[in-house]
Amino acid sequence: MHKFEKIDIPIGEKFLNYFTKEYLKIRSQTQFDFSNINEQILYKNLGFGTDALKQIITKNTIPIDRKRELRLEPNVLNDIYRSDLGELLMTYYFEEKLPDGERFVIPLKNITFRERAELPGRGLDAIGYRKIGDSQVEILLGEAKVSADKKSPPPVVDSTKDSIYNTQLNHKNETPIVVQRLSDYARRLNTKDAEILGFAIISIEHQLNDNVNITYGCTLIRDHTCINENSDFGKMKTNQKEFEPGKVYFSILSFSDKTIKDTVDLFYKKVQELIAS
Repeated sequence: MHKFEKIDIPIGEKFLNYFTKEYLKIRSQTQFDFSNINEQILYKNLGFGTDALKQIITKNTIPIDRKRELRLEPNVLNDIYRSDLGELLMTYYFEEKLPDGERFVIPLKNITFRERAELPGRGLDAIGYRKIGDSQVEILLGEAKVSADKKSPPPVVDSTKDSIYNTQLNHKNETPIVVQRLSDYARRLNTKDAEILGFAIISIEHQLNDNVNITYGCTLIRDHTCINENSDFGKMKTNQKEFEPGKVYFSILSFSDKTIKDTVDLFYKKVQELIAS
């Protein structure tokens, strides 16, 4: 069954504390465990241990927004904190907000291994999976957009070339692209996650359609000044049958008491405060 829902999100200290800590954790995530580093060999004469290394890595993986530091407004296309907050909220929705039994595992976040810390990532915003019994896997292909455009739906939903609708329809119709992106993603995973995703990759490649389902995950970040719950889902809802036998899961996450600009500014300020402390 397709799913379309709007969730109101109040912006307060609870929101900022939770998502800034999650952001720091995800952005500075390493593929090694600090506790497994032997401090008695190379590190013994440094006067510093792995705690110092962790602090330095965290500080240097969190981007500084030069424009915000000068009290200027970043260009929307290059606003890394706007983009990252959108991806962070989408990940939260699919991993934690959905009911038990519908949630996905997103083992590797784009935010963690972006090509350049100061620029938004490219490609799918999230890839996830969930097992269905012992013989099926459901794959999540996630796209997130942030829009304060007064139009409803905003162009990023179904009008622009890289809109949610056009991007997801391309995934539906171009199986080789999906296999390519899943393959590139899988090679970065641990054995447990790669085993499950690998099952889906083989099934899609060889058209073993009974083994795998696809959920086209969509998240649109809006605020109370521009949201229209009746029309903001756009073609993803009116043309939902185009994605069958797959499913469309479309969440609109609405800031109920702040604009997108104000929320991103608060998010950025809180992240920098945590780094400084």
